[in-house]
Amino acid sequence: MSNKVIKGQKKRDAGVASAQGILKLLIEYVVAAVITVMCVAVSFYARDGYNQIGNAKFAAYRTVMTAGFSVFLLLMVVFGILWLHEKQKADKLRTGQMLTWAKTLSATDYCVLAYLLFSTISVVSGGFYEDALWGSFGWNMGWMAQLSFVLIYLAVSRFGKYYRVILSAFCGAAFVVFLIAVLHRMQIDPIGFYDGLQGYQTAQFLSTMGQATWYASYLVVALPVGMAVFLLAEKTLWRVLGGVYTTVGFASLVTQNSDSAYFALAGFMMVFLWVCVGKRETLNRFVEVCTLFFAAGKAMHFLMRIHPNPDLEYDFITDLVLNGSITWILLGICLLLCLFLYGRRNRPYQAVKMLWVGRAVLLAAAVFLAVTVGMIVLQSKGILPDGLASFFSEVSYFNWGDTWGNGRGRIWSFAVRVFAGESVLHKLFGVGPDCFSSYVGAVHGEEARLLWGDKILTNAHNEWLTVLVNSGIFGALSYLGVFVTAVRRYLRGRQQDCLLVGVAASAVSYMAYNFFCYQQVCCTPFVFLLLGVGEYLVRSKHGQDG
Repeated sequence: MSNKVIKGQKKRDAGVASAQGILKLLIEYVVAAVITVMCVAVSFYARDGYNQIGNAKFAAYRTVMTAGFSVFLLLMVVFGILWLHEKQKADKLRTGQMLTWAKTLSATDYCVLAYLLFSTISVVSGGFYEDALWGSFGWNMGWMAQLSFVLIYLAVSRFGKYYRVILSAFCGAAFVVFLIAVLHRMQIDPIGFYDGLQGYQTAQFLSTMGQATWYASYLVVALPVGMAVFLLAEKTLWRVLGGVYTTVGFASLVTQNSDSAYFALAGFMMVFLWVCVGKRETLNRFVEVCTLFFAAGKAMHFLMRIHPNPDLEYDFITDLVLNGSITWILLGICLLLCLFLYGRRNRPYQAVKMLWVGRAVLLAAAVFLAVTVGMIVLQSKGILPDGLASFFSEVSYFNWGDTWGNGRGRIWSFAVRVFAGESVLHKLFGVGPDCFSSYVGAVHGEEARLLWGDKILTNAHNEWLTVLVNSGIFGALSYLGVFVTAVRRYLRGRQQDCLLVGVAASAVSYMAYNFFCYQQVCCTPFVFLLLGVGEYLVRSKHGQDG
Protein backbone atom coordinates (compact mmCIF):
# COMPACT_ATOMS: atom_id res chain seq x y z
CA MET A 1 0.00 0.00 0.00
CA SER A 2 1.42 3.41 -0.99
CA ASN A 3 2.24 6.11 1.57
CA LYS A 4 -0.42 8.35 -0.01
CA VAL A 5 -3.14 5.74 0.61
CA ILE A 6 -1.96 5.16 4.19
CA LYS A 7 -1.98 8.90 4.90
CA GLY A 8 -5.48 9.18 3.44
CA GLN A 9 -6.69 6.35 5.61
CA LYS A 10 -5.21 7.97 8.72
CA LYS A 11 -6.90 11.27 7.88
CA ARG A 12 -10.26 9.53 7.47
CA ASP A 13 -9.78 7.68 10.77
CA ALA A 14 -8.82 10.93 12.50
CA GLY A 15 -11.88 12.61 11.01
CA VAL A 16 -14.14 9.81 12.25
CA ALA A 17 -12.60 9.99 15.72
CA SER A 18 -13.02 13.78 15.77
CA ALA A 19 -16.65 13.53 14.62
CA GLN A 20 -17.29 10.90 17.25
CA GLY A 21 -15.86 13.14 19.96
CA ILE A 22 -17.98 16.10 18.87
CA LEU A 23 -21.06 13.88 18.67
CA LYS A 24 -20.40 12.48 22.13
CA LEU A 25 -20.16 16.00 23.53
CA LEU A 26 -23.44 16.89 21.81
CA ILE A 27 -25.12 13.81 23.28
CA GLU A 28 -23.87 14.78 26.75
CA TYR A 29 -25.43 18.23 26.32
CA VAL A 30 -28.71 16.72 25.13
CA VAL A 31 -28.85 14.27 28.06
CA ALA A 32 -28.14 17.04 30.58
CA ALA A 33 -30.77 19.32 29.02
CA VAL A 34 -33.48 16.64 28.76
CA ILE A 35 -33.00 15.30 32.29
CA THR A 36 -32.82 18.80 33.75
CA VAL A 37 -36.09 19.79 32.08
CA MET A 38 -37.65 16.52 33.25
CA CYS A 39 -36.65 17.21 36.87
CA VAL A 40 -38.22 20.66 36.79
CA ALA A 41 -41.32 19.68 34.79
CA VAL A 42 -42.29 16.70 36.94
CA SER A 43 -41.58 18.61 40.15
CA PHE A 44 -43.72 21.63 39.35
CA TYR A 45 -46.12 21.03 36.47
CA ALA A 46 -49.85 20.85 37.18
CA ARG A 47 -52.57 21.50 34.64
CA ASP A 48 -55.42 22.34 37.02
CA GLY A 49 -54.12 22.35 40.58
CA TYR A 50 -54.57 18.98 42.24
CA ASN A 51 -57.26 17.85 39.77
CA GLN A 52 -55.85 14.84 37.91
CA ILE A 53 -52.36 16.03 38.85
CA GLY A 54 -50.84 12.57 38.39
CA ASN A 55 -51.99 12.42 34.77
CA ALA A 56 -50.83 15.98 34.21
CA LYS A 57 -47.35 15.24 35.51
CA PHE A 58 -47.08 12.09 33.44
CA ALA A 59 -48.21 14.03 30.35
CA ALA A 60 -45.39 16.52 30.99
CA TYR A 61 -42.95 13.67 31.61
CA ARG A 62 -44.04 11.87 28.43
CA THR A 63 -43.67 15.05 26.36
CA VAL A 64 -40.16 15.74 27.65
CA MET A 65 -39.05 12.13 27.26
CA THR A 66 -40.56 11.68 23.80
CA ALA A 67 -39.09 14.90 22.42
CA GLY A 68 -35.75 14.69 24.21
CA PHE A 69 -35.05 11.01 23.77
CA SER A 70 -36.07 11.06 20.12
CA VAL A 71 -33.13 13.40 19.57
CA PHE A 72 -30.96 11.31 21.90
CA LEU A 73 -31.72 8.05 20.08
CA LEU A 74 -31.15 9.65 16.68
CA LEU A 75 -27.76 10.92 17.80
CA MET A 76 -27.01 7.52 19.29
CA VAL A 77 -27.64 5.84 15.93
CA VAL A 78 -25.09 8.12 14.29
CA PHE A 79 -22.72 7.67 17.23
CA GLY A 80 -23.07 3.89 16.95
CA ILE A 81 -22.28 3.96 13.24
CA LEU A 82 -19.14 6.00 13.86
CA TRP A 83 -18.18 3.73 16.76
CA LEU A 84 -18.53 0.66 14.56
CA HIS A 85 -16.51 2.33 11.84
CA GLU A 86 -13.72 3.12 14.28
CA LYS A 87 -13.71 -0.40 15.70
CA GLN A 88 -13.89 -2.16 12.36
CA LYS A 89 -10.76 -0.91 10.63
CA ALA A 90 -11.11 -3.79 8.16
CA ASP A 91 -14.72 -4.13 6.96
CA LYS A 92 -15.74 -6.50 9.77
CA LEU A 93 -16.11 -6.26 13.53
CA ARG A 94 -13.96 -8.73 15.39
CA THR A 95 -15.68 -11.00 17.87
CA GLY A 96 -13.00 -10.24 20.41
CA GLN A 97 -13.81 -6.55 20.28
CA MET A 98 -17.46 -7.23 20.92
CA LEU A 99 -16.56 -9.45 23.88
CA THR A 100 -14.34 -6.70 25.27
CA TRP A 101 -17.21 -4.21 24.96
CA ALA A 102 -19.60 -6.66 26.67
CA LYS A 103 -17.20 -6.96 29.59
CA THR A 104 -17.62 -3.24 30.28
CA LEU A 105 -21.25 -3.90 31.23
CA SER A 106 -21.73 -4.04 34.99
CA ALA A 107 -23.95 -6.35 36.98
CA THR A 108 -26.40 -3.47 37.34
CA ASP A 109 -26.36 -2.92 33.57
CA TYR A 110 -27.22 -6.56 32.96
CA CYS A 111 -30.06 -6.42 35.49
CA VAL A 112 -31.48 -3.25 33.90
CA LEU A 113 -31.37 -4.79 30.42
CA ALA A 114 -32.83 -8.04 31.72
CA TYR A 115 -35.66 -6.14 33.36
CA LEU A 116 -36.46 -4.40 30.07
CA LEU A 117 -36.34 -7.74 28.26
CA PHE A 118 -38.71 -9.46 30.69
CA SER A 119 -41.01 -6.42 30.76
CA THR A 120 -41.24 -6.75 26.99
CA ILE A 121 -41.91 -10.48 27.21
CA SER A 122 -44.61 -9.84 29.82
CA VAL A 123 -46.50 -7.70 27.29
CA VAL A 124 -46.77 -10.76 25.05
CA SER A 125 -47.35 -13.31 27.81
CA GLY A 126 -50.07 -11.21 29.43
CA GLY A 127 -52.02 -10.52 26.29
CA PHE A 128 -53.33 -7.09 27.41
CA TYR A 129 -51.50 -5.29 24.64
CA GLU A 130 -53.25 -1.91 24.67
CA ASP A 131 -53.27 -1.66 28.47
CA ALA A 132 -49.64 -2.75 28.67
CA LEU A 133 -48.39 0.00 26.34
CA TRP A 134 -49.14 3.03 28.55
CA GLY A 135 -50.59 1.36 31.66
CA SER A 136 -53.64 2.02 33.81
CA PHE A 137 -55.33 5.41 33.78
CA GLY A 138 -53.90 7.64 36.48
CA TRP A 139 -50.78 5.48 36.94
CA ASN A 140 -49.33 5.21 33.42
CA MET A 141 -46.63 2.71 34.37
CA GLY A 142 -46.92 0.61 31.22
CA TRP A 143 -44.16 -0.63 28.93
CA MET A 144 -43.40 2.83 27.56
CA ALA A 145 -42.77 4.11 31.08
CA GLN A 146 -40.51 1.14 31.85
CA LEU A 147 -38.61 1.79 28.62
CA SER A 148 -38.16 5.44 29.60
CA PHE A 149 -36.74 4.47 33.01
CA VAL A 150 -34.20 2.18 31.36
CA LEU A 151 -33.27 4.87 28.83
CA ILE A 152 -32.77 7.41 31.63
CA TYR A 153 -30.42 5.01 33.39
CA LEU A 154 -28.46 4.11 30.23
CA ALA A 155 -28.23 7.71 28.99
CA VAL A 156 -27.00 9.14 32.28
CA SER A 157 -24.69 6.22 33.07
CA ARG A 158 -22.94 6.58 29.68
CA PHE A 159 -23.30 10.27 28.90
CA GLY A 160 -23.76 11.86 32.33
CA LYS A 161 -20.71 14.12 32.19
CA TYR A 162 -22.81 17.03 33.46
CA TYR A 163 -24.32 15.08 36.31
CA ARG A 164 -23.61 17.96 38.70
CA VAL A 165 -25.87 20.22 36.63
CA ILE A 166 -28.56 17.53 36.61
CA LEU A 167 -28.32 16.96 40.35
CA SER A 168 -28.34 20.70 41.02
CA ALA A 169 -31.61 20.98 39.06
CA PHE A 170 -33.08 17.95 40.81
CA CYS A 171 -32.13 19.04 44.33
CA GLY A 172 -32.90 22.69 43.66
CA ALA A 173 -36.41 21.79 42.52
CA ALA A 174 -36.78 19.36 45.42
CA PHE A 175 -35.82 22.04 47.95
CA VAL A 176 -38.58 24.32 46.68
CA VAL A 177 -41.07 21.44 46.71
CA PHE A 178 -40.06 20.59 50.32
CA LEU A 179 -40.40 24.23 51.40
CA ILE A 180 -43.88 24.56 49.89
CA ALA A 181 -44.91 21.35 51.67
CA VAL A 182 -43.75 22.76 55.01
CA LEU A 183 -45.70 25.94 54.39
CA HIS A 184 -48.76 23.94 53.36
CA ARG A 185 -48.76 22.09 56.66
CA MET A 186 -48.82 25.50 58.34
CA GLN A 187 -51.83 26.42 56.16
CA ILE A 188 -49.74 28.89 54.16
CA ASP A 189 -50.30 28.47 50.43
CA PRO A 190 -47.87 30.52 48.31
CA ILE A 191 -48.85 28.80 45.04
CA GLY A 192 -52.66 28.95 45.28
CA PHE A 193 -53.19 25.18 45.05
CA TYR A 194 -55.41 25.18 48.15
CA ASP A 195 -57.82 27.77 46.75
CA GLY A 196 -61.38 26.44 46.97
CA LEU A 197 -60.41 23.27 48.89
CA GLN A 198 -61.91 22.20 52.21
CA GLY A 199 -59.81 21.40 55.29
CA TYR A 200 -60.11 17.65 54.84
CA GLN A 201 -58.87 18.04 51.24
CA THR A 202 -55.86 20.16 52.18
CA ALA A 203 -54.97 17.47 54.71
CA GLN A 204 -54.63 14.96 51.86
CA PHE A 205 -52.57 17.03 49.39
CA LEU A 206 -49.13 18.57 49.65
CA SER A 207 -46.96 20.94 47.69
CA THR A 208 -46.83 20.50 43.91
CA MET A 209 -46.97 16.70 44.04
CA GLY A 210 -50.60 16.02 44.95
CA GLN A 211 -51.60 13.24 47.30
CA ALA A 212 -49.46 13.10 50.43
CA THR A 213 -48.25 9.56 49.70
CA TRP A 214 -47.15 10.62 46.20
CA TYR A 215 -45.36 13.59 47.70
CA ALA A 216 -43.66 11.35 50.28
CA SER A 217 -42.38 9.04 47.52
CA TYR A 218 -40.64 12.05 45.94
CA LEU A 219 -39.34 13.26 49.30
CA VAL A 220 -37.68 9.99 50.31
CA VAL A 221 -35.82 9.70 47.00
CA ALA A 222 -34.60 13.30 46.91
CA LEU A 223 -33.73 13.86 50.59
CA PRO A 224 -30.79 11.40 50.95
CA VAL A 225 -28.85 13.10 48.13
CA GLY A 226 -28.59 16.43 49.95
CA MET A 227 -28.07 14.65 53.26
CA ALA A 228 -25.04 12.85 51.81
CA VAL A 229 -23.55 16.22 50.91
CA PHE A 230 -24.03 17.48 54.47
CA LEU A 231 -22.54 14.32 55.97
CA LEU A 232 -19.60 13.73 53.66
CA ALA A 233 -18.68 16.89 51.74
CA GLU A 234 -15.38 18.54 52.62
CA LYS A 235 -16.06 22.13 51.52
CA THR A 236 -17.87 24.33 54.05
CA LEU A 237 -20.16 25.89 51.44
CA TRP A 238 -21.46 22.49 50.31
CA ARG A 239 -21.90 21.42 53.91
CA VAL A 240 -23.98 24.53 54.67
CA LEU A 241 -26.15 24.01 51.60
CA GLY A 242 -26.56 20.34 52.46
CA GLY A 243 -27.49 21.24 56.04
CA VAL A 244 -30.20 23.70 54.97
CA TYR A 245 -31.55 21.17 52.46
CA THR A 246 -31.59 18.42 55.11
CA THR A 247 -33.29 20.63 57.71
CA VAL A 248 -36.12 21.65 55.38
CA GLY A 249 -36.42 18.05 54.18
CA PHE A 250 -36.76 16.80 57.75
CA ALA A 251 -39.32 19.51 58.54
CA SER A 252 -41.38 18.17 55.66
CA LEU A 253 -40.79 14.50 56.43
CA VAL A 254 -42.12 14.80 59.98
CA THR A 255 -45.29 16.51 58.75
CA GLN A 256 -46.10 14.65 55.51
CA ASN A 257 -48.19 12.19 57.56
CA SER A 258 -47.36 8.91 55.84
CA ASP A 259 -45.92 6.22 58.09
CA SER A 260 -44.32 4.56 55.05
CA ALA A 261 -41.87 7.46 54.85
CA TYR A 262 -40.46 6.52 58.25
CA PHE A 263 -39.57 3.06 56.97
CA ALA A 264 -37.72 4.80 54.17
CA LEU A 265 -36.06 7.05 56.77
CA ALA A 266 -34.89 3.99 58.70
CA GLY A 267 -33.51 2.50 55.48
CA PHE A 268 -31.40 5.44 54.36
CA MET A 269 -30.25 6.25 57.91
CA MET A 270 -28.91 2.71 58.21
CA VAL A 271 -26.89 3.27 55.03
CA PHE A 272 -25.47 6.52 56.36
CA LEU A 273 -24.65 4.94 59.72
CA TRP A 274 -22.79 2.12 57.96
CA VAL A 275 -20.65 4.68 56.15
CA CYS A 276 -20.25 7.35 58.84
CA VAL A 277 -18.84 5.20 61.65
CA GLY A 278 -15.60 4.86 59.68
CA LYS A 279 -14.40 8.35 60.71
CA ARG A 280 -14.86 10.50 63.78
CA GLU A 281 -15.88 13.57 61.78
CA THR A 282 -18.57 11.79 59.78
CA LEU A 283 -19.87 10.04 62.90
CA ASN A 284 -20.19 13.44 64.57
CA ARG A 285 -22.11 14.69 61.57
CA PHE A 286 -24.39 11.65 61.65
CA VAL A 287 -25.32 12.42 65.24
CA GLU A 288 -25.92 16.03 64.19
CA VAL A 289 -28.34 14.74 61.54
CA CYS A 290 -30.19 12.69 64.15
CA THR A 291 -30.41 15.79 66.32
CA LEU A 292 -31.74 17.80 63.37
CA PHE A 293 -34.47 15.22 62.78
CA PHE A 294 -35.86 15.30 66.31
CA ALA A 295 -35.42 19.08 66.51
CA ALA A 296 -37.37 19.46 63.25
CA GLY A 297 -40.19 17.41 64.76
CA LYS A 298 -40.41 19.64 67.82
CA ALA A 299 -40.08 22.87 65.83
CA MET A 300 -42.90 21.80 63.50
CA HIS A 301 -45.00 20.82 66.53
CA PHE A 302 -45.04 24.47 67.58
CA LEU A 303 -45.16 26.03 64.11
CA MET A 304 -48.17 23.96 63.04
CA ARG A 305 -50.09 25.18 66.09
CA ILE A 306 -49.96 28.73 64.71
CA HIS A 307 -52.25 27.80 61.81
CA PRO A 308 -53.59 24.32 62.64
CA ASN A 309 -55.70 22.22 60.29
CA PRO A 310 -58.35 20.53 62.49
CA ASP A 311 -59.07 18.01 59.72
CA LEU A 312 -55.50 16.69 59.72
CA GLU A 313 -55.40 13.39 61.64
CA TYR A 314 -51.87 12.19 62.29
CA ASP A 315 -50.74 8.66 61.57
CA PHE A 316 -49.20 6.78 64.50
CA ILE A 317 -45.53 7.59 63.89
CA THR A 318 -46.18 11.19 62.82
CA ASP A 319 -48.11 11.80 66.01
CA LEU A 320 -45.28 10.22 68.00
CA VAL A 321 -42.60 12.38 66.38
CA LEU A 322 -44.55 15.62 66.67
CA ASN A 323 -46.29 15.18 70.00
CA GLY A 324 -44.69 12.24 71.82
CA SER A 325 -42.73 12.77 75.02
CA ILE A 326 -40.22 10.09 74.03
CA THR A 327 -39.00 12.20 71.11
CA TRP A 328 -38.09 14.98 73.57
CA ILE A 329 -35.98 12.41 75.40
CA LEU A 330 -34.37 11.24 72.15
CA LEU A 331 -33.61 14.85 71.20
CA GLY A 332 -31.90 15.35 74.56
CA ILE A 333 -29.87 12.15 74.14
CA CYS A 334 -28.73 13.26 70.68
CA LEU A 335 -27.70 16.67 72.00
CA LEU A 336 -25.70 15.11 74.83
CA LEU A 337 -24.08 12.68 72.41
CA CYS A 338 -23.11 15.59 70.16
CA LEU A 339 -21.44 17.33 73.09
CA PHE A 340 -19.71 14.11 74.16
CA LEU A 341 -18.30 13.45 70.69
CA TYR A 342 -17.25 17.07 70.32
CA GLY A 343 -15.38 16.85 73.62
CA ARG A 344 -13.46 13.81 72.37
CA ARG A 345 -12.58 15.32 69.00
CA ASN A 346 -8.84 15.47 69.78
CA ARG A 347 -8.56 11.93 71.10
CA PRO A 348 -7.53 8.92 68.99
CA TYR A 349 -10.42 7.41 67.06
CA GLN A 350 -10.72 3.62 67.10
CA ALA A 351 -12.16 3.21 63.62
CA VAL A 352 -12.15 -0.60 63.64
CA LYS A 353 -13.97 -0.72 66.96
CA MET A 354 -16.55 1.79 65.78
CA LEU A 355 -17.10 -0.20 62.60
CA TRP A 356 -18.13 -3.12 64.76
CA VAL A 357 -20.40 -0.81 66.74
CA GLY A 358 -22.05 0.25 63.49
CA ARG A 359 -22.48 -3.36 62.42
CA ALA A 360 -23.96 -4.21 65.80
CA VAL A 361 -26.53 -1.42 65.40
CA LEU A 362 -27.46 -2.70 61.93
CA LEU A 363 -27.73 -6.24 63.29
CA ALA A 364 -29.93 -5.00 66.13
CA ALA A 365 -32.16 -3.25 63.58
CA ALA A 366 -32.44 -6.47 61.55
CA VAL A 367 -33.27 -8.47 64.69
CA PHE A 368 -35.86 -5.88 65.70
CA LEU A 369 -37.49 -6.12 62.29
CA ALA A 370 -37.53 -9.92 62.43
CA VAL A 371 -38.97 -9.93 65.95
CA THR A 372 -41.63 -7.39 64.94
CA VAL A 373 -42.70 -9.52 61.98
CA GLY A 374 -42.73 -12.56 64.27
CA MET A 375 -44.91 -10.76 66.81
CA ILE A 376 -47.35 -9.76 64.07
CA VAL A 377 -47.61 -13.38 62.91
CA LEU A 378 -48.03 -14.75 66.44
CA GLN A 379 -50.57 -12.05 67.33
CA SER A 380 -52.61 -12.74 64.19
CA LYS A 381 -52.70 -16.46 65.00
CA GLY A 382 -53.67 -15.86 68.64
CA ILE A 383 -50.61 -17.69 70.00
CA LEU A 384 -49.29 -14.94 72.31
CA PRO A 385 -50.09 -15.05 76.06
CA ASP A 386 -53.07 -12.95 77.13
CA GLY A 387 -50.92 -10.22 78.68
CA LEU A 388 -48.80 -9.69 75.57
CA ALA A 389 -51.79 -10.09 73.27
CA SER A 390 -53.65 -7.39 75.18
CA PHE A 391 -50.64 -5.06 74.99
CA PHE A 392 -50.08 -5.57 71.26
CA SER A 393 -53.77 -5.22 70.49
CA GLU A 394 -53.45 -1.53 71.38
CA VAL A 395 -50.95 -0.99 68.53
CA SER A 396 -52.53 -1.34 65.10
CA TYR A 397 -49.30 -2.47 63.43
CA PHE A 398 -49.29 -5.73 65.41
CA ASN A 399 -52.84 -6.69 64.42
CA TRP A 400 -52.75 -8.26 60.99
CA GLY A 401 -56.02 -8.32 59.14
CA ASP A 402 -57.91 -6.80 56.25
CA THR A 403 -57.57 -3.29 57.69
CA TRP A 404 -53.86 -3.59 58.51
CA GLY A 405 -51.79 -0.76 57.03
CA ASN A 406 -54.74 1.27 55.75
CA GLY A 407 -56.19 -1.77 54.00
CA ARG A 408 -52.93 -3.25 52.77
CA GLY A 409 -53.58 -6.46 54.68
CA ARG A 410 -56.56 -7.23 52.43
CA ILE A 411 -54.77 -6.04 49.28
CA TRP A 412 -51.61 -8.07 49.91
CA SER A 413 -53.56 -11.21 50.75
CA PHE A 414 -55.58 -10.80 47.57
CA ALA A 415 -52.45 -10.18 45.46
CA VAL A 416 -50.81 -13.33 46.82
CA ARG A 417 -53.94 -15.32 45.88
CA VAL A 418 -53.84 -13.76 42.41
CA PHE A 419 -50.24 -14.80 41.88
CA ALA A 420 -50.84 -18.28 43.32
CA GLY A 421 -53.71 -18.84 40.87
CA GLU A 422 -51.76 -17.82 37.77
CA SER A 423 -50.63 -20.18 35.05
CA VAL A 424 -46.96 -21.20 34.87
CA LEU A 425 -46.49 -18.79 31.95
CA HIS A 426 -47.85 -15.85 33.94
CA LYS A 427 -45.90 -16.84 37.06
CA LEU A 428 -42.66 -16.83 35.11
CA PHE A 429 -43.21 -13.89 32.75
CA GLY A 430 -46.10 -11.88 34.21
CA VAL A 431 -49.34 -10.41 32.91
CA GLY A 432 -47.86 -7.18 31.50
CA PRO A 433 -46.51 -3.84 32.79
CA ASP A 434 -49.16 -2.04 34.84
CA CYS A 435 -51.71 -4.70 33.84
CA PHE A 436 -52.52 -5.75 37.42
CA SER A 437 -56.00 -4.23 37.21
CA SER A 438 -56.62 -5.64 33.71
CA TYR A 439 -55.74 -9.16 34.81
CA VAL A 440 -57.71 -8.89 38.06
CA GLY A 441 -60.75 -7.60 36.17
CA ALA A 442 -60.56 -10.42 33.65
CA VAL A 443 -59.83 -13.34 36.01
CA HIS A 444 -60.77 -12.22 39.54
CA GLY A 445 -63.38 -9.57 38.77
CA GLU A 446 -66.14 -11.03 40.93
CA GLU A 447 -63.94 -11.38 44.02
CA ALA A 448 -62.52 -7.88 43.51
CA ARG A 449 -66.02 -6.40 43.30
CA LEU A 450 -67.01 -8.16 46.51
CA LEU A 451 -63.95 -6.73 48.27
CA TRP A 452 -63.79 -3.19 46.84
CA GLY A 453 -67.05 -2.59 45.00
CA ASP A 454 -66.68 -0.29 42.02
CA LYS A 455 -63.16 0.77 42.97
CA ILE A 456 -60.37 -0.42 40.67
CA LEU A 457 -57.36 -2.07 42.28
CA THR A 458 -54.52 -0.90 40.06
CA ASN A 459 -51.65 -2.44 42.02
CA ALA A 460 -50.83 -4.39 45.16
CA HIS A 461 -49.66 -1.30 47.11
CA ASN A 462 -46.33 -3.09 47.36
CA GLU A 463 -44.09 -2.48 44.36
CA TRP A 464 -42.22 -5.76 44.68
CA LEU A 465 -45.44 -7.78 44.82
CA THR A 466 -46.87 -5.74 41.96
CA VAL A 467 -43.80 -6.36 39.80
CA LEU A 468 -44.03 -10.06 40.62
CA VAL A 469 -47.56 -10.17 39.20
CA ASN A 470 -46.91 -7.81 36.29
CA SER A 471 -43.48 -9.00 35.15
CA GLY A 472 -43.31 -12.49 36.60
CA ILE A 473 -40.59 -14.17 38.62
CA PHE A 474 -37.86 -13.41 36.07
CA GLY A 475 -38.86 -9.76 35.80
CA ALA A 476 -39.12 -9.34 39.57
CA LEU A 477 -35.71 -10.92 40.17
CA SER A 478 -34.03 -8.74 37.54
CA TYR A 479 -35.77 -5.62 38.92
CA LEU A 480 -34.67 -6.43 42.46
CA GLY A 481 -31.20 -7.14 41.09
CA VAL A 482 -30.99 -3.59 39.73
CA PHE A 483 -31.22 -2.13 43.22
CA VAL A 484 -29.25 -4.77 45.12
CA THR A 485 -26.27 -4.72 42.74
CA ALA A 486 -26.29 -0.93 42.51
CA VAL A 487 -26.32 -0.39 46.28
CA ARG A 488 -23.55 -2.94 46.78
CA ARG A 489 -21.33 -1.52 44.03
CA TYR A 490 -21.86 2.13 44.92
CA LEU A 491 -21.11 1.62 48.59
CA ARG A 492 -17.96 -0.31 47.73
CA GLY A 493 -16.81 2.61 45.57
CA ARG A 494 -17.88 5.36 47.96
CA GLN A 495 -14.34 6.66 48.50
CA GLN A 496 -14.44 8.01 44.96
CA ASP A 497 -17.33 10.43 45.51
CA CYS A 498 -19.67 11.10 48.41
CA LEU A 499 -22.56 11.23 45.95
CA LEU A 500 -22.29 7.45 45.57
CA VAL A 501 -23.39 7.13 49.19
CA GLY A 502 -26.33 9.45 48.53
CA VAL A 503 -27.37 7.40 45.50
CA ALA A 504 -27.15 4.14 47.45
CA ALA A 505 -29.14 5.66 50.32
CA SER A 506 -31.82 6.90 47.90
CA ALA A 507 -32.09 3.45 46.33
CA VAL A 508 -32.53 1.79 49.74
CA SER A 509 -35.02 4.49 50.72
CA TYR A 510 -37.02 3.86 47.54
CA MET A 511 -37.02 0.11 48.17
CA ALA A 512 -38.21 0.54 51.74
CA TYR A 513 -40.90 3.10 50.92
CA ASN A 514 -42.27 1.18 47.98
CA PHE A 515 -42.60 -1.95 50.05
CA PHE A 516 -45.83 -0.19 51.03
CA CYS A 517 -46.40 1.81 47.83
CA TYR A 518 -45.90 1.67 44.07
CA GLN A 519 -44.16 2.91 40.96
CA GLN A 520 -45.30 6.31 39.75
CA VAL A 521 -44.01 9.35 37.93
CA CYS A 522 -43.18 11.30 41.12
CA CYS A 523 -40.44 8.92 42.21
CA THR A 524 -39.45 6.12 39.80
CA PRO A 525 -37.86 8.27 37.06
CA PHE A 526 -35.77 10.00 39.71
CA VAL A 527 -34.43 6.85 41.29
CA PHE A 528 -33.35 5.56 37.86
CA LEU A 529 -31.74 8.96 37.24
CA LEU A 530 -29.77 8.63 40.48
CA LEU A 531 -28.79 5.04 39.68
CA GLY A 532 -27.50 6.32 36.34
CA VAL A 533 -25.42 8.98 38.10
CA GLY A 534 -23.96 6.35 40.40
CA GLU A 535 -23.09 4.11 37.47
CA TYR A 536 -21.46 7.02 35.63
CA LEU A 537 -19.28 7.79 38.66
CA VAL A 538 -18.20 4.16 39.01
CA ARG A 539 -17.49 3.85 35.28
CA SER A 540 -15.48 7.09 35.31
CA LYS A 541 -13.27 5.64 38.02
CA HIS A 542 -12.47 2.67 35.81
CA GLY A 543 -11.94 4.72 32.66
CA GLN A 544 -15.13 3.51 30.97
CA ASP A 545 -16.73 6.91 30.43
CA GLY A 546 -19.03 6.97 27.39
